[in-house]
This record gives sequence, structure tokens and C-alpha cells, in this order.
Amino acid sequence: MTKINLVLVDDHSLFTEGIMQILDPLEDLQVIANFRDGETMLQSDEIHKADVLLLDINLPGNSGISIAKKMKPYFGSLKIICLSMLFEENIRQKLTKIGVAGYLPKFVNTIELIEAIIKVAEGEKVFYEEKSKAVNNIKVWTTDFKLTKRELEILQLIKEGKTTKEIADLLFRSQFTIETHRKNMIRKLNLKNSSGLLHFAMKNLTSE
Repeated sequence: MTKINLVLVDDHSLFTEGIMQILDPLEDLQVIANFRDGETMLQSDEIHKADVLLLDINLPGNSGISIAKKMKPYFGSLKIICLSMLFEENIRQKLTKIGVAGYLPKFVNTIELIEAIIKVAEGEKVFYEEKSKAVNNIKVWTTDFKLTKRELEILQLIKEGKTTKEIADLLFRSQFTIETHRKNMIRKLNLKNSSGLLHFAMKNLTSE
């Protein structure tokens, strides 16, 4: 198989460094450049040499969705996989209309990501099949209970049965950071302990 050239666009250095470490040993995949924002990427020479672009949805300045729209002239030779911390069905629908090749949550495992890159490079579409819906009444939890996007993301992973270490590995954060988020959520939601947090997650996240 011909080597697949990749460009990464994500403003979280730990995430891009983690991806590069994962892909570096692979002979068929090569990260040729990474950027912290989409506008800088658009002005680069590297994007013209790339086969696949891994594009974060949440970027400083223009969002990944806006950047994806600007990339349409490149779609003949460049395939885009958009990444997001939380999977959202409405975003999937919007990206499908734009014409991107894939949309994945950042909590997919290494094998899933590598397979997705190879598939889109070969002309296939790869869209994550949502296994569970996002938190119900998300505006209530963010506005009235002051839960952050990161806390909602961790709550999703708690509901899926992930341990603190697994969550830390998935999000490229320390276990101490994840434990701190847990404690903050317990306090904000007026819960007694981690068991109460798990019960809250199970009750407020619904399976399809």
C-alpha cells in the first residue's frame, strides 16, 4: 500500500503528540504536519501534499466545520476525518452534507482510528455509529449546574464503564486531573460520592 500522508489540526498539544506517537511506528502512515488552527493549515504547503486530514471540530477561531467547508476544492485528492470530544448526531448530519469522509469521537481506540484513516484514504466513508446519546437537557447541566464540556465528556465515559485510568488515557490527561473533575462534578451536582455520580450518569444518559 502507498504511504498515506496525514495532516493534523488540533489545538491540544497532548492529543496531537499522542496521535503522532501512535502513528509514528507505522510504515504506511506518516504525519507530515500538524497545526493548532485551521486558518494556518489552509495557508500551508503541506496540505497540498496530504492524503488525509484529521480535523478537530472545536478549534480557536473558525470551527472545524467552517474549515471543512473551505476545504471543498481539495476533496478530489484530500479526505477529511473530523474529530470531536463528544459525538453529536446533528454535527454528523452537517458534515455529511459538506462531504467530509468521516466523523469520529476522540474516544475511539487506536485500531479504530487507524482503520478509519486507511478506509477513507481508499475512498470509503467512515462515520461513527452512536452507541449512546449525549446527556439529556445539556443546557440545564451546563447553565444551571455549571458543568463544563470536559466534565460532560467524562460523565459520558463514566456511563460507558470506563475507569479513571482509562478515561485519563483516552483524553490524554493525568489520573489526578480526572479525579479532580469527578470531585467537581460531585460537588456541583450535590451528590454524596462516586457511586452517586455513576447513578447520575446512568440515569441521565440514555441508550439507543
